This record gives sequence, C-alpha cells and structure tokens, in this order.
Amino acid sequence: MKSESNLLIKKTSLIFFAALVLFAHACVPSYATYFDPTHYKPSLDPAMLSAESPDPVEPPWPEQYLDPTVDHSLSLVIPETYRQGLQLDTGYDRWQGLPTMQADYFVPVKHWSDKSIFFAPRVSLTGSEETYSVGAGIRHMLNSDTLIGFHAFHDWKRARGSQESFLKETGVGVELSALPGNFSDISLSMNAYIPTNERNRTSLGNTALIKEAMLQGFDAQVSMLLPPLVDSLDIRLDASGHSFRTVAGTLWGYNTGVTVGSRDGMFNVSLARELNSAGLENYRFQGNVSLAFDWQALINGENPLSAQYAVPDVRYQRKVRDSLYTRTVRQYDVPTQRNEHHVTLAAAVLDDTVSVRGEFAGLADSNVTIQVSQSPWRDLKELRTDSSGSYSARLTLPPGEYRIRLIHKPTGLVSGVTRIIIQDE
Repeated sequence: MKSESNLLIKKTSLIFFAALVLFAHACVPSYATYFDPTHYKPSLDPAMLSAESPDPVEPPWPEQYLDPTVDHSLSLVIPETYRQGLQLDTGYDRWQGLPTMQADYFVPVKHWSDKSIFFAPRVSLTGSEETYSVGAGIRHMLNSDTLIGFHAFHDWKRARGSQESFLKETGVGVELSALPGNFSDISLSMNAYIPTNERNRTSLGNTALIKEAMLQGFDAQVSMLLPPLVDSLDIRLDASGHSFRTVAGTLWGYNTGVTVGSRDGMFNVSLARELNSAGLENYRFQGNVSLAFDWQALINGENPLSAQYAVPDVRYQRKVRDSLYTRTVRQYDVPTQRNEHHVTLAAAVLDDTVSVRGEFAGLADSNVTIQVSQSPWRDLKELRTDSSGSYSARLTLPPGEYRIRLIHKPTGLVSGVTRIIIQDE
C-alpha cells in the first residue's frame, strides 16, 4: 500500500509540473492579450453594466489580480499535500505587456530513514526571458549530525516568445549540513555551471557574426550559527560568491554579512558588505526593535514596554535530518555572453593587381568568396581563412571600375563594399 501511495505521489507531481509548463506556454500569451494596457477600460461595478454590454470589464492593474487568482485556483484543485513543495509567484510586466511567473517545485521522490532522492523542476517567465530547469539529487546522512548531498540540473534559456533555439547549460552541485556541537550549525553548498551549446546568428545587415552562450563558472554559499558567545544572543555569519568566465575577463561578486539577534526577540541587527558584478562595493546596515506593550502595566505606573517573550532556558538545536527535505541553493539566473565578430576588408591597387586582406572573426578555417560587381555581383575566387579567421589574396582584373566584397555563403556574412579603379595603361 505504501509503495502504491508513493507511486501515486510521483505521477501526480509529474502531471502537475507538466500542467504548469502547458500553462506557461499556452495560457500566458492569451492573458497578455486580455491585460493589454493599450486596451484599458475604466473599472465599472458589474451591477451597473447593462445586459447588452458586449465587452468584458478588464482590471486596470492586472498585477494585483494575477497572483491571488492563480493561488486561489490552485488551492481549489490541488490538495495541500502536493502544494507544500511548490513556490509559485505570478505577476505582470507592464513595460512588455506580459504576465510573468516563477514556479519552483521540490518533490521528494523516495526517502528512507537516512537518505532521500528528490526531483526539482522550475519554470521562470520574465518580461524578456523564459527559462526552464530540471534538477534531481540525492542526500545521505553520514551520522546523526552530518549530511552530504549531490545534485545535477539542466537549464534551457531564450528570449521570451522567440522561435530561436535555446541556450543550454548543465551543472552539478554539492551540499553539506553539519552540527559541530555547542548549539552551532553550518550549511555549505557549491554549484558548477557548464554551457553545452552556442547560438550563432548574424547582425542586421549581415556585417557581423553574433555568438551567444551561457557562462561557465561556479557559485558558493555558506551559513554558520556561532556557538553562544553571550547566552542572550544568537550570532550568524553568511557569505556567498560567484565567478563566471567571459572573453573580457572574470565576472565575479560576493556578499558577506553578520546578523546578531536577541533570543527574547527584542532586537535584530545585520551588517553586510557586497561587491556586485559591475564592480560596485556596497555596505548595508539593517536593524529592528520589537516590543510588547502592556496597558495594565501603564495603568499601574510601571514600564509598559518589554521583550516579546522571555529568554528560553534551553537553547534550540536543529536536527540535521530536516535538511533531507530542503530546497537546493543555487544561482538560477546565470548571465549569458554575447560577442559580435565584425567582418573587415581592406583593398589596395597596384597597376592591375588588387590585394585584399581582412578578417572573418569567429570563422576559423572557413571558405569565403570574393565577389566583384559591375552589376550584378559575380563570384571571382574562393579563399580559406586561417585559424584566427584572417584572409589575404591577390587578384588581377582588367581595366575598369569595380565594387568588391567578401561573403561567407553558409551564414550570409558579408564584408563592407570597397570601390576600386584599374587604370588603362
């Protein structure tokens, strides 16, 4: 009976995720038309609409209605047991005129007393991009205080609504959760990202080759609750960082912080330092104070303000087993790299000999064609680029005025046009 129940949960989870993907692919564009701000109509009371009114009333602010409507609809059709692993956020991009969605589903497929296997699909639709991700992993408790886990994932990414091919990447991750003792704990996760394809296209006018790919790199996160230095305080250290390799150099950033909170809930203070990918360094300080107010104490002439609750006599120590069913931590939105390789052409004339040279950057060891025109264009000679995409050649032409260019026929890349004149002796 238990195996049948687990099988039912797996099937339901897969069906539910498939329904989310279908919703993202099919239903979302129809919402974009329905909530198009250019067709805005003032909100009216339905009771005041006449029966002959042909047009439906459209909400003036779709982002206020999408999230609660979707959330309520799912609560009616999906049992709470299956919704526990789902994080869903819907919204509306007013600039693009499109609804957005972030759906992250964590499903424990199989579990034992000391290990678990999980499945983690994800859909992300922003105003400009669509990303799909599928991940799976396993976690194992080495002992009652130490857990280690491994997972792998595959991502697909492209511009929203485009028909171009997806940029793809695969990745692996490792995580560690441990209780060193004395009420301290530590959590560590690292992920490596490896692009698996490259997308090539030509620029407007076919004068440059554009290459796009997701970046290769890694990220890491660590969080540690220190042993109690002062009995009334909890001190936690957090740090995260990432590094991705690009043609121009390394794209990296980090974030470090310390948080100090009182165990009675009265105050919480955090200080963080970060360096973003643009090279800007920032410091952030946050603090809050929470107090309980007692009217009876004020009437009695006593201090009415106090901490929310008394300091517990026994410190809470988490169970490492809880980490068997927590979400993996990774940087979902890995940036992409875009390079433009422009075609160059230089031509020099000496008597009846024309020397041409230049570069089809990004097209190493490829055949390119010299074309001349006195109308129309005609092929004159084929060249082969070297390992860096460069070429050079000499050709002899009869007297006259010509236009000359180079073209890579498989991609349509074409150089600029140069005019030359061969003088008659």
